[in-house]
Amino acid sequence: MKRCLILLGALLLSGSVFAANAPATDKPVVAQSLDSFNAEAAKIREEMKPGGAYSHIQPGDRGRVEARLAEMEKLLSSHASQGDLRTEDKVHLVNAQEEVNGILHHNDNNRLVCEHVAPVGSHVPVTTCRTFGEIMEQHKADQDYLRRQSMTHSMSGN
Repeated sequence: MKRCLILLGALLLSGSVFAANAPATDKPVVAQSLDSFNAEAAKIREEMKPGGAYSHIQPGDRGRVEARLAEMEKLLSSHASQGDLRTEDKVHLVNAQEEVNGILHHNDNNRLVCEHVAPVGSHVPVTTCRTFGEIMEQHKADQDYLRRQSMTHSMSGN
């Protein structure tokens, strides 16, 4: 009985570890019809604004997302649904959709980024995890600090 409980506990624990490491299936855009796509595209554009989930997206990536959303809208606007598209157009639609989803996933402020490095003065590596948004905010704060220090230094004549 005790062995059975231990085995059951191990199976439950391994299942929860697997679930935590499973890739996310939540995709920002899944173009099924023009109406659903327009709603998804509007939400993505809203999330790319300051304070949104993709607010730290780089201008080049933002341009690529906008271009692919425009391509997808054009393809869907000429057909009632994704099922009415020619095979070639379906391929273009899926490729554009996957590119947008990949860019947005990479720029998601809630994406967890972990590093395994040895801190200064130590040889023992430590794992630290922060969200992409936290990393970008810290980077911005560091740049602002360096800019202020540079201005203070140049004003003092040193």
